Amino acid sequence: MDLLIQVKRIVVILFVSQALLACAQRPSNELIEQHKQASYTLTLPQDSINQLKIDHITQYQPGKTGIAILADGISAFAARIALIEQAEQSIDAQYYMIKEDMTGAIFLGNLLKAADRGVRVRLLIDDINTSNYDDVLKALSLHHNIEVRIFNPFYDRTFRGTNMVGDFNRLNSRMHNKSLTIDGVITVVGGRNIGDEYFSAKAELEFADLDAIALGPVVKEVSQAFDLYWNGFRAYPIEALNPHDIDQQSQYRRLEQQIFKNSVKSFIVAHQRYQQLLANQDFRDHLYWCDGRLLVDHPGKDPAYPSDVSSNLGVALSKAEQSIMLSSPYFVPGEEGTKGLLALANKGIDVSVITNSLAATDVAAVHSGYKKYRKRLVEGNVFLYEVKPDAKQKERLAFFGKGASRASLHSKMFIIDEEKLFIGSFNWDPRSINLNTEMGLLLTCPNLAELIHRSVYEELPYKSYLLALDQQQDLEWIEKRREQEEIRYNKEPKASAWRKFQAWIVGLLPLEDQL
Repeated sequence: MDLLIQVKRIVVILFVSQALLACAQRPSNELIEQHKQASYTLTLPQDSINQLKIDHITQYQPGKTGIAILADGISAFAARIALIEQAEQSIDAQYYMIKEDMTGAIFLGNLLKAADRGVRVRLLIDDINTSNYDDVLKALSLHHNIEVRIFNPFYDRTFRGTNMVGDFNRLNSRMHNKSLTIDGVITVVGGRNIGDEYFSAKAELEFADLDAIALGPVVKEVSQAFDLYWNGFRAYPIEALNPHDIDQQSQYRRLEQQIFKNSVKSFIVAHQRYQQLLANQDFRDHLYWCDGRLLVDHPGKDPAYPSDVSSNLGVALSKAEQSIMLSSPYFVPGEEGTKGLLALANKGIDVSVITNSLAATDVAAVHSGYKKYRKRLVEGNVFLYEVKPDAKQKERLAFFGKGASRASLHSKMFIIDEEKLFIGSFNWDPRSINLNTEMGLLLTCPNLAELIHRSVYEELPYKSYLLALDQQQDLEWIEKRREQEEIRYNKEPKASAWRKFQAWIVGLLPLEDQL
């Protein structure tokens, strides 16, 4: 009898799911075309303030890309806001995630302020995390200077889970790209989404991440990539997805209140510094001049696309002669990737991989895909470093003057021979390689690559566990401490029983291609 009841429940659930799915129809072409017209990057007048400023900065480095690194969260956020404030003509923002939190609201509020003074704003956001943001995004799109498009949307805006059940193959592919381009002349590209944990504004968790401000020829490539995504078939105007009437002014007030409510001292100081820096030619003194290009996937994830991220990174890694430093918060190399890294190490190349420990990662399930390859990599002389969860690794400047209680690696970076450098959104895992679209800057820049390489290695032994083999040829984790004896662990250090269970149970399932 109990079995019969359970079967009936399952049948009802399936019936309801299918009924809801049937209601989740793609918006009509007519509705989409009503709100979606092709648009492209605007060209700044030659006598505009920002164009003259960029020309002055780049005049002695023709053909080179100028790069400034944004390493800490406060600076990364302050720089974005300062750039938005200085936009004269256009802002193009493309993000995987803009969270419904303090920094998300401040970011959107500043886009609104820019639009109020006549700047054209194009906002392209993936749909994975917009469930509570539909009305805010709709309100923004009603502004005459703002357009909002959603990449690969859930057609049913309420019952998203049923969408995923019935349309898994389409919805499983996401846009992981991250860029902010101002007036077509300066851009920010890197690993940060827009959310508190990326900008030192969350008490419980901080993501250690990396972005680059870029100016020069590579900005045109970023703008061309944005136009390709913006005008592509997978980008839907928010008006076609959210036809409901909304209180536009109340949504605007909500964003504006966040700006005034959270003008805390640490952010104000960093913000003023970037305002002043970007307002004059002294910014040139903070730039590294590189030969660079943009790697970006096709919006349809076509592996034959010339600038495909994983293919081009694979070629760059295969040409390494001395060393490779690879930072990937979600590292699932797979069989092919493992063999490739072992082959490089076997050639005498110093191969180091930095990823999250089980205690530090924000996605324990991904750890299940990584851990099965660890021992082979260590046996093959690949150096594996797993970042500690302890946020006291350094004194962090935070929004509210106090660092987060837990830190997690989020930077996606490759350094090859201390000469080539990749900074972007790409994780070395099956999802980035096969499913999600990615982007990043591939730079030939010895001075900058060497600087980052050296600064990482100075602190890495104290911020991470080095994996090795003990006398029984089992894995062990070595924790090096300043002026104290090292500690060796024979199990995942500082990981809770629940996290270990999560990684174990997911490891039993055939899910590696989804990680």
